[in-house]
Amino acid sequence: FKFSNLFGSVYKNGNILFSSDGNCVISPVGNKITIIDLKNNVSRTLNIEALYNITTMAINRSGSHLLVANEKGEILYVNMITESIVFRFRAKRSIKGIQFSPDSKSVALTRGEDLQIHQIATYSNLFSPLNLQKTYKVSNEPLTCLAWSSDSRLICVGGQDKQVKVVGSKTIANASVHTLGGHKADIVATQFFDGNYDIVSVDRRGLANTWKCNLKEEDIVYGECPSTATAREKENEEGKEGVVRIKYEKNTRCYLSDHNGEGRHIDVSSCKFHPASSLLVTAFANGVFVLHELPSFSLIHSLRVSTLSISSISISPSGDWLALGCGSGSQGQLIVWEWQSESYILKQQSHQLVIKSARFSPDASLLATAGEDGKVKVWNCRSCFCIVTFDEHSSAATGIAWTQSGKAVLSSSLDGTVRARDMKRYRNFRTLVCPEPTPLGSLEVDASGDVVCAAAVEVFQIFVWSMENGQLIDVLAGHTSNIADIALRGNTLASVSWDKTLKLWNLVSSESETLDLTGEGVALACAPTKDLMAILSLDSVIALVETASTSQIGSIDCKYDLDSARSLHDKITKDSSEKSKTFTTISFSPDSSLLLVGGQSNNVCLYSVEDRLLLRKFTITINRSFDGVIMDINRRNFSEFGNMQLIDTSDSEEELDGKKAVKLAGTRNGDKGERKGRPLIEVNYLAFCPTGRRFCVCATTGVEMYSLDAHSTFDPFQLDESISEGEVKSLLTRSEFTRALKGALQLGNSDLIRRCVQETPIQNIELLSSSLSLQYAERLLKWMTDPEGFQASNRLELYMKWLHTLVTVHAAALKENEKTSLLTDIQQTIQYYSRLLSNLADNNINSLEYLIAARKLKRPKKVKKDEDEEMEE
Repeated sequence: FKFSNLFGSVYKNGNILFSSDGNCVISPVGNKITIIDLKNNVSRTLNIEALYNITTMAINRSGSHLLVANEKGEILYVNMITESIVFRFRAKRSIKGIQFSPDSKSVALTRGEDLQIHQIATYSNLFSPLNLQKTYKVSNEPLTCLAWSSDSRLICVGGQDKQVKVVGSKTIANASVHTLGGHKADIVATQFFDGNYDIVSVDRRGLANTWKCNLKEEDIVYGECPSTATAREKENEEGKEGVVRIKYEKNTRCYLSDHNGEGRHIDVSSCKFHPASSLLVTAFANGVFVLHELPSFSLIHSLRVSTLSISSISISPSGDWLALGCGSGSQGQLIVWEWQSESYILKQQSHQLVIKSARFSPDASLLATAGEDGKVKVWNCRSCFCIVTFDEHSSAATGIAWTQSGKAVLSSSLDGTVRARDMKRYRNFRTLVCPEPTPLGSLEVDASGDVVCAAAVEVFQIFVWSMENGQLIDVLAGHTSNIADIALRGNTLASVSWDKTLKLWNLVSSESETLDLTGEGVALACAPTKDLMAILSLDSVIALVETASTSQIGSIDCKYDLDSARSLHDKITKDSSEKSKTFTTISFSPDSSLLLVGGQSNNVCLYSVEDRLLLRKFTITINRSFDGVIMDINRRNFSEFGNMQLIDTSDSEEELDGKKAVKLAGTRNGDKGERKGRPLIEVNYLAFCPTGRRFCVCATTGVEMYSLDAHSTFDPFQLDESISEGEVKSLLTRSEFTRALKGALQLGNSDLIRRCVQETPIQNIELLSSSLSLQYAERLLKWMTDPEGFQASNRLELYMKWLHTLVTVHAAALKENEKTSLLTDIQQTIQYYSRLLSNLADNNINSLEYLIAARKLKRPKKVKKDEDEEMEE
């Protein structure tokens, strides 16, 4: 299993980017990067992690390389083609702005109060892609933004010193450092106009200035910058040397805060200028963003998309779409807005608090999540988008379950209700309540969907309802402590409690059988295909019990696999820390051969049920912005006053500038008194997919998906020097379609695969499919079901012929090797295009009926009379 995607979280902090073609949005999610394909309506998270949360990103003009900077100044140089980290560079200072030059030969970054220019190395120096070329000491305050001119010669930077500085990327005789004043607050954004050196700058208070430059591109002279006296002499002696010093004049001025709806006391949170269309987009802390046309500052739009502060703005290369990142942390929201038509292209929001539970639908196409914010979200497993959000609960949602038909999803909550939602109409059609209000925890639904069971959190009872009429059937009481978990199989309900007992209830007779455990029970799971149960106790020991005989047949000791890291508040040793924490959740694989365990640890363990052995450990994250990731505490941070990481030494009023956690006693989540928190990493829930090809982990980072079919952009196999793009094209010209298709699959080139598929004659498809081995056929089927495969083409009949032939020829091998997830993807693809074709056919029928009716109305009466007479004859 490998990490494949991230659900439940779409945006955290940092800046949002558009790809070079404008079809994709690149969004930072904690220390990971999510790419949302707006054209094909899919989202995926790269298997790349930074050591801390990402704050700044930049992409070059061709879209082949990405620069990622985190909170501690570490910069990752990422190859977007292979989706791998090429180089790591430690700036050791805060990075607020970073950008590629328009010619993609240099990189400029703000390193605290300094501006650094790095040259991108050529192939002659591959060991260090970034070589420091120049450093400017331009300010005594941190720099916050920068921008390149269109010819890559000048750079303008702004910072907290309320000034804009213009410097040369190389040694320029016209200017060294030119300062522009006129602002009374921190500079939020400063950028050049297109094709000249004019500048627009916006500060925190909403004041925008445009500056007119006296130089043009042909006036720039490279060389040593003269002294001030020499410069004045050369300015007086016209035509002697031809070197004109750079000067700026303030052209126009505008208070952008006048258009936010609440006055000038609302600060500007983000600003972006699109030079090609002269469009200025300014966002405010109240969720309002305004559009102006420069340099006249003509107001185009003033819109509100959220009540949260808009922290990031990005404009597509065409200037039609705006990507807005609202909120921060767990309240992140990502919006793509088409400002001309005033319509949403994309609107996704994360869970505001921790996700407590997640379950796959029976057909494995949907994933339902329940969070402490009281919301239940349903995600499409193929596109990774949230398709519906239910917010009827007035308190935290604790459990979630699907009916066997997949037509309804149920959730339990601390508000004492179980709500059932219809997945056809997206409405709450049934609400199950307790006799007296009591918080509910674990939730289970039987195979028929008629019986619903939920365990109370405080009163040590289990409630049983009828789904048909919503009436309470029975109340099962007998435990003497909190009920940790329940599991339902047939007419038998199993419950495990902190009273060190396991009870098996007969729902028909309400009788129970009790089995004593060695420790307090915290989790329970029933094997889908075996008469077996796994009970996890507080001492991290899994007891394997036969359901029929209620006898223990074995156990798995997990406490040595916990590997619990210490938090900043811990004053105990690592061994003592491991003893105080435990695994809390457990899940069987669909074939009952594997057991997945997680809990108060950064690791998820996969065990073999038959051998009782640990197969693999999965590390959830390496993000050190979370608490409980590092195994050992750095003793250098300790002083006579305690741990210096817990001491707030910043006097800034902004949330992201070094504020530490100041929590109220007894609070864990949603504390309004904390200015900046470091969430503790832990696993809340685990769930296997019904196909067995993937599983999800509900952790502090979100819902992480691990799959056996992890997508890789460049994954060559059986590749040698004889296989190249030119060779494949040569094989196609010689009509050697089988060898050409195999070569294209070996290279993993989507364009070549598409060309081979389309140029192969229809009569040769069956012969070519039978000549492919299962390895090649599986890879071709994955390409066809991938959104980037044939979905972009209009040759639907040809591709359906390929799909039918491949599945028919390799049906036995696919079934024998349990390629269930692949067959599910094929079925979903066929259903998707079946709906499109049926809608198109319906539209055509309606259009034809309309045209026939319109023609009858327009025909002359004489023609109609003649036709009637001919019919009579």
